[in-house]
Amino acid sequence: MKFKSLILFLFVSCFGFSQTESTKGVGINTTDLAPGSALQINSTTRALVQPRMTTAQMNAIPTPLDGALIYNTTESNWYIRTEGIWQPFLRTETPSAILNRGSMNGGIILANDDAITSFPVNENYVLSTGSGFYKLSANHGEVQVLKSGTYLISAGFSTTNMPTGNRNYRVEVSINGVKPLIITDGAVNLPNSDYWGTSGNILLLLNANDIINVGYSLKGASAGTANAAFFNIGVSKL
Repeated sequence: MKFKSLILFLFVSCFGFSQTESTKGVGINTTDLAPGSALQINSTTRALVQPRMTTAQMNAIPTPLDGALIYNTTESNWYIRTEGIWQPFLRTETPSAILNRGSMNGGIILANDDAITSFPVNENYVLSTGSGFYKLSANHGEVQVLKSGTYLISAGFSTTNMPTGNRNYRVEVSINGVKPLIITDGAVNLPNSDYWGTSGNILLLLNANDIINVGYSLKGASAGTANAAFFNIGVSKL
């Protein structure tokens, strides 16, 4: 019992540990705790070192609480647990999902009604995706966001042989299958069959696990198809 008391005395003496009844805070190398401090460490010669581990070790932590913080030695970055997901504490770039598909014979539908066709891009046409921020699927034009926040949605498509005559175009995005919002729309009238394209952007406030779907319509007097030069969807969390 005397030995245990000696060890406790040495620990308190070496690290300057203190706890006051008024604040219930813990101090190391200080006995003058600020009233709002739960833990206060004073030092001019030593640093606070957080738990250091690999990605595999981080992912193996059982039921970590939101707010947990570690230094990931695999990624050389701090990671914080937020909404049940480990994510980099410091982001060097905007996490984005970019889907792109090149030329397609007959890839663009020309209709004589306002029917919306989903962009023909899915998980098979991904240029990049922010890990932990998006979920892609086999469904055309679909991107699921995994975190709440403000997102910039951009979309565009083009054709190499837009027919002559009046055409009304529209690109829109729906959220969870409802509430379609216009990304861009207008009318075009080419004197000759030629290359044509359109694109636009929209800012959306989305909730975690919302699913967006990007679609288009190209309406004229007659139905048919045109060759696609590209379809592109970009989703960026700001």
